[in-house]
Amino acid sequence: MNKLNHEKNTETAYEIGETVYVLLTCTEEEDPESFYYFKQFEKKEGVILEVIEHPRLQYRVKFGQAEAVLYHEELTNGNQRDVPITGTDTQEGWEGDKVEWYTQKEVADLLGVSKATVYHYGKQRKIIKILDPHRLHKEARYEKAEVDRLVDEKQSFPTGMSPNEVAKKLGLSVQSVYKYIQDGSIKAMAVPYGDERITYVISEAAYQEAKKSLKPSETQRPKKYEYYDSKNDIVLYQRFHSNKIPEARVVRNEEKVFGFYLPNIQKWLTYEEGMKTYTLKPSYSIHQPPLDYKGYVELQVPKNEVIFYPFIDYLYKNWGVENIRMREQDSSVLLFIRAGERPLTTKGFFAADILPFLIKGDIYNEEGHLILRSSYRKTSLELPIDLLESMTELAEQEGISMSKWVEQKLLSILK
Repeated sequence: MNKLNHEKNTETAYEIGETVYVLLTCTEEEDPESFYYFKQFEKKEGVILEVIEHPRLQYRVKFGQAEAVLYHEELTNGNQRDVPITGTDTQEGWEGDKVEWYTQKEVADLLGVSKATVYHYGKQRKIIKILDPHRLHKEARYEKAEVDRLVDEKQSFPTGMSPNEVAKKLGLSVQSVYKYIQDGSIKAMAVPYGDERITYVISEAAYQEAKKSLKPSETQRPKKYEYYDSKNDIVLYQRFHSNKIPEARVVRNEEKVFGFYLPNIQKWLTYEEGMKTYTLKPSYSIHQPPLDYKGYVELQVPKNEVIFYPFIDYLYKNWGVENIRMREQDSSVLLFIRAGERPLTTKGFFAADILPFLIKGDIYNEEGHLILRSSYRKTSLELPIDLLESMTELAEQEGISMSKWVEQKLLSILK
């Protein structure tokens, strides 16, 4: 257990009536509770109402209509003043000193989790946080007995990986890993964890088995879960918008969780936050009828290309997620698009713009249609010019390309 020591030093203290500002002395990840406490007063001008010298040098500060109790090192007036550390951080007669405790950092180290996770454990009542309404202690503290119990439970666990670790290794979402555990695709041991709770442990052998069956290789076509969230019916890089946000794009974070990225403010949101707080809605439908299978055209498009988003938007609107497979790479996206043709109405790109990124197949623009042809089903016909002209005229009357017209006529004969 830590017992932080501090020495009173009235010579370096701020004085009553002095103007001060709050310093953010921690990040959200390090200490969420303190971080959000500081954020209430960030950039606001405060006035010292009271200097509190016991058990540590701190102040009661008025910010407009609100008041806060803050430590010396959490304030500045433009010239930061340091207070030497040497005394004791105890309060005579304080009931909390009767309880043995660990600081938030100590709990994180003992359990092998982040300080943010410790904070959430306290919210979930997995461990008991010691109340400190006057913020007499700089760091949140938790009762030792409950923490020790969790440490004992963790030490008795079978060795292996957590679902979160497996998700990162396989490039899946944590939700997908839990789904695969439930259906038996990933073998995992259910381990009791506290009252009426369980966790899962995946052995190295089980992980290697799952890796063979679930992790797609670079030569395999992408699995749908790599780019499509069926629960929320959203797909990677799909465009959303609202009255508040002109453009948002569907992306996945480091945990492989689908959410929204707002380019104008460079912020990532969860799906729920994007829908509720920013009232985002899709800019177009991502669904189209499945095309007859005639092979795939393969492209690799860099994410930093000007045509990247216009091309992606066009594909979702005209081909639909039913006819596209996608694999996200570090700086590019690998696309497998079912061979076929669709009207090319967008002004965001030309067919020639995407040719440099073609890996397999053919792409060309014919009579206002973008035509994708699989390299394995390519053919050509030599016909008299007058016959070609007649066929072109008939195709125009039906509003389709000549290739599509020929295909339909041949199919009707072959049937």
